[in-house]
Amino acid sequence: VEDTKASLSADEQFLMMLKEKCSMTDKEWEERQKTRQLEMEAVSKALAVLSGDDAHDLFTRTFNPAFVQTAQQSERRTEAARVLKQVAQKFNNPRIATLAYQVKLDAFTRVKKAIDDM
Repeated sequence: VEDTKASLSADEQFLMMLKEKCSMTDKEWEERQKTRQLEMEAVSKALAVLSGDDAHDLFTRTFNPAFVQTAQQSERRTEAARVLKQVAQKFNNPRIATLAYQVKLDAFTRVKKAIDDM
């Protein structure tokens, strides 16, 4: 009988701790749900502002195409191509001339490959 009473007491204590833990977990879940809902509302409002007519008008008024980078060529690549071209002319070597053009145009190799892979 005493073993049964001890077991019952332990079970009741476990049940009380379990109810308390479940209650805390439910409260945390509700908080997370409220926070998530507020975040989703904020993101929706931000998207509405950014995709609105006012934002579009502001962007078109302030956009300056002069700031858009249209080309890039490193000085080292240009210098290497120039030196190879001079050596090719000096020794009349078409292989070195081909190498000079490859060095000059190699910057677009990855871009061409990406376009071909599309």
